[in-house]
Amino acid sequence: MAALLVTAAAMAAGRSRGLSFQDMAPALGGVYLLLLGYFLLSVPTFQERLALRARTSQAFPFLAILILSLPYLIYSLPMHAFSAKGLGCLLLYLSAPVLLLGLKRGEVSPLLDFPALLLVWIPLELGLLPPLWPWPGQSGHSLDGLLGLLLAVVCFRGLRDLQGVGFTLIPATRDWRLAAQGTALFLPVALAIGLLTGFVRPSPHLPTLLPALGRVLGIYLITAVPEELLFRGILQNLLLRWTRRPVLSLALSAIIFGAAHWNVGWQADWRLLLLATLAGFLYGRLFEKAGGIMAPALAHTFINSIWILFFRA
Repeated sequence: MAALLVTAAAMAAGRSRGLSFQDMAPALGGVYLLLLGYFLLSVPTFQERLALRARTSQAFPFLAILILSLPYLIYSLPMHAFSAKGLGCLLLYLSAPVLLLGLKRGEVSPLLDFPALLLVWIPLELGLLPPLWPWPGQSGHSLDGLLGLLLAVVCFRGLRDLQGVGFTLIPATRDWRLAAQGTALFLPVALAIGLLTGFVRPSPHLPTLLPALGRVLGIYLITAVPEELLFRGILQNLLLRWTRRPVLSLALSAIIFGAAHWNVGWQADWRLLLLATLAGFLYGRLFEKAGGIMAPALAHTFINSIWILFFRA
């Protein structure tokens, strides 16, 4: 039901931009499958079953690759956008980390874990995948983040059975409280830096309610949760297990998070690097206190939403 509702919301957003139902309808099956996987994998009991199947089934890696490739086929064939090159690149992207972690299941192994994480992240960060998801007015990469999230969960909650990730889409009351406190502490510092350095300026127009709510939901599902899963739930988690030093793991994950945002936009900007690194420290601290990614994902959503809706870089 959640996947259907978000798919319908995506269609409504497309209609608000002037797209016809006929333009969007062929893509809805693939979008729905990605979202269905997203919501299923966010259920803790489903994650435990996934990890159990990964430990007991020799065929699990190959089944995982096959299932993760289905949304592309369901999306591209009705859109007349299927290509052998696209499928080949997709299969290579899915296979590399899955088969690597399949060599040693259920144990933390830095020699395998960090290369596998890079194989999930770097192709998305550098835009190495071909445009798999053509959509009117977009580049074809808009759904790559959802695919990367599914791959990361299969790899690290399934094959690796990494504990302490805390991936769920239903925040607890404590997550809301921690996120609100963290946002309230971070915003004055971030706005002072942004305004004094000329990096941000107030938007001349106030947002309207329904489009703003749609953007906030999109930021939460497409940006905040996937990034917090990657940088806190997996990277910071692995660094802590590897180094046994909470401060070092927090600092390293925050610096890497900041560096990943350096080239966001048309050109690299040290101000964005600084602000993203400071945000990374906040999100990492919230991850430590909450024991999962929901509190940092909420804070990430609040901060990005305020920046996008009320300010402009």
